[in-house]
This record gives sequence, C-alpha cells and structure tokens, in this order.
Amino acid sequence: MHAFALVLILLSFKASALILPEAYLSGPEVCAKHTRSKEREIWLQVPVDYQDESKGVTPLYAWTKKTFDPQKKTMIFVSGGPGDTAHHSHLSLSDWNVVFFDQRGNSCSRPMTRELYLTPSFYSSENTTRDIDEIRKHLKLAQISVYGVSYGTVPAHLYGHFFPNSTRAIVLEGIIYQGGETLMRPVERTQMLQDFFDTLPENTQERILELSHHPEVKSNWFSNVGMKMLYQDNAHEVLNIFLSNIIWNEELFVTLMKSFEETNPKDSEFGFGNVMMGMIGCQELGMNLSKASFYSIFHNKKLISDNKNLQQQHYCQDLGFLPDTPTELYNASQKPSLAKTTYFQGTLDGATVKGSAIKHFNQATRGFAQLILIDKAGHLPVYGTIASGYGKGEDLELRNLALAKALNGEIIPKPLLDQLSYLSVLKWTQTLKSTPDL
Repeated sequence: MHAFALVLILLSFKASALILPEAYLSGPEVCAKHTRSKEREIWLQVPVDYQDESKGVTPLYAWTKKTFDPQKKTMIFVSGGPGDTAHHSHLSLSDWNVVFFDQRGNSCSRPMTRELYLTPSFYSSENTTRDIDEIRKHLKLAQISVYGVSYGTVPAHLYGHFFPNSTRAIVLEGIIYQGGETLMRPVERTQMLQDFFDTLPENTQERILELSHHPEVKSNWFSNVGMKMLYQDNAHEVLNIFLSNIIWNEELFVTLMKSFEETNPKDSEFGFGNVMMGMIGCQELGMNLSKASFYSIFHNKKLISDNKNLQQQHYCQDLGFLPDTPTELYNASQKPSLAKTTYFQGTLDGATVKGSAIKHFNQATRGFAQLILIDKAGHLPVYGTIASGYGKGEDLELRNLALAKALNGEIIPKPLLDQLSYLSVLKWTQTLKSTPDL
C-alpha cells in the first residue's frame, strides 16, 4: 500500500486502545504452540512485497482437513473480518479439496518480525489475492475455485480480476462492494432498524426510548444490539424476542447491555487478528473516517448517527493512521472480474447490506453471474449453516449442493432454491446475468 498518503506515528503501548502483547511470536512459533487437530499442514514462502522481491519472503500457512486428492477439484476458502480464521470451520464438500489458509499477518501466517507485523504496506487485499495464487501454484493446480465470505469477498473477487485463467469460479457471500461510509454506515442498515422500531407497540417504543437515557447504559445500545442481531437469520423475530425478555427487567437489561458494549480490542496471537483488522480496515475499508460511526442514537424517535467512530479510536489511531487521511478505498467495479461468479446475500444482512451485493452484481462482473437473494436471511446464511457444525438434514444437504454448483460455475437449479424456500421461512430467489459457458 505504498501509494497511500498515510501519516505514520509511533505506537504508544501504554496509552494504546489496541492492546498488543509484549512478546511477539512469528507464525511458525504460533502454529507450534497451538493445537490444531486434524489439520494437514501446507507451508510455503510468499513475497513480503510482490512489487519488490528484494524485501524477501514471509511464511504462509494453509491446510486441509482431509488428505489432498489431486484428482478432485480444489476450492480455497477466504475468511472474513478482516482478521478472522477458519481453524474451527466445519466446511467440507465430499467431491472437493477444501483448502483453508491464515491470511498474511494473522495466526500461523504472522511474519517473522514484530517490525514487519506492524508495517502497513505488508497488508493489502491485493497481497492476499496474490498469496492465494501462490497456494495454487504450490499445489500445482491449473485452476481453483475461490469462496470468500464477508471481508473475504474482497480478495476472492480480486482473484477473478487478476487471475481469470486460473479461476474455475468465484463464490461471494455477504458481499463488500466498496469501502468508506457506505460500508461502515450504510443507510440501508439504519433503515432496517428504524423500520423494526416503528413496528413495535407504542409502550415498547417508549420503554426503549426511556432506557436510551439510562445512566448505566450507553445511549447507542439499541443500534448496537440491533446491528448484532442483523447477523442472524430471521433477525426481526430474534430481536423482538430478545427485547421482550430484557427491557422490562432493569437489572438484567443493564447487565446484558454492558456485555454488548465495545471494549478495547486485544490482539491475539492465534484466532482473530486485530492488527490485521486495523491494517486492512483503516487503509482500504474506511475505518479511519471520522463520520463512519457504526452506531445510532434516538432523536425524536428517529435513529441518527452518534458521531463516534470507535473503530477509528480502537484501531486506526494506534496503528498510525490519522482520522480522515485519504486512502485508496476498495471499489470492486474498478477491478472487474471475468470469472463465473455466484453471489449469496441475505436481505436482512446488517453487516454487508443487500444494496452492496446488487451493485457488485451489476457493476463488478463481466461474464456469467448469478445473484441468490435470501429473504429474511442475515450475514452468512450458507456458510454459517455449513461451517457451524449444527446444520443437519435436508436443509444442510441442499445448501451444500447449492454451494457445490456455484463453485463449479454452474447455474443453481430453481427447483433446488424452491425446496430450500419450502424448508424454512427464508425465501431463495435468483437473478442471472449472462449464462455460463460450461
């Protein structure tokens, strides 16, 4: 990210909101320390800087949970966050090699030195995309499919842009179209919460407004809770049940709301990488924008911004990024993909909203694409069910089948989507752009 006009400041570990441990462990040291049952290790070295090979290489860790079979097609999975890992994912497809990896800077793919770990230019979505292709080459594969969820949709989409000839298909779920305020604070998310509030009985509305002035609770508690609930399928019903059980019990309400409040993030050596979260988020996604507040407060029964960008406070300032310093924000349409692409998007997704997925579908692909909108679904309705290990029965089987079709670059049959709709309150609809050349 050398082209970014960022001002770097020294980290103050005593005053830092982003808590960093005193001791630093490299990726190989982290991997040796932590138990990773049933992971078949794949180690490789990738360039620190793809534009300057003189900077050397850095370790990248990938793995499969089953023995790699070169006769099967291969899918590489890209975690979200940015900063998440897939060590506990149950994602598995019987006819595919499923390859997971820790993205550079995270867990077992941390660089060898703390200095490089805290260097902004080490981190970029393009670097991660090129790392994916290094995995492909390491495994001696002509083509791969790439499945990205949430933030992972950024490197996954870019793979189809930079490496179309090596791409069988791209699958995106919970889609990021561009960084900036439209990602950090989309109008659509606020409107979903407002619409929900407006449907509540008047006494419930008054109680919520009363609690928004509670001296022991932050005034943005409703949007904080609501936003987290919008990750779930059938979120309005889930949120309604949750609120009805807590807002009339003040002691319980205060206790629970304190657990929802944002706290200073603590970087972990294995698991969610908060340094990676900040480095990517503050450079490409708009977390350093002072107006990009996640949360809202009530004014005359209407939700408005609380004008407090905690992401900027908790991450950007302590990694050296000043507020509102111009950065090259990600925009998928500026790097369109030629690969066959399938989109899975929940209509009630509060993290990556439906409108962004539709823009991506219309503007960021140049060949076959299919958009699967899932009414009443939250953030990751396909991956969340498959990867949790709790899905079962015909519903799980059909979601696996839909994913396999998408990974193969095939149209998902309408009868399959109709059957998924029949099995739950979620309704699956499909829009096609072009047709796949199979």
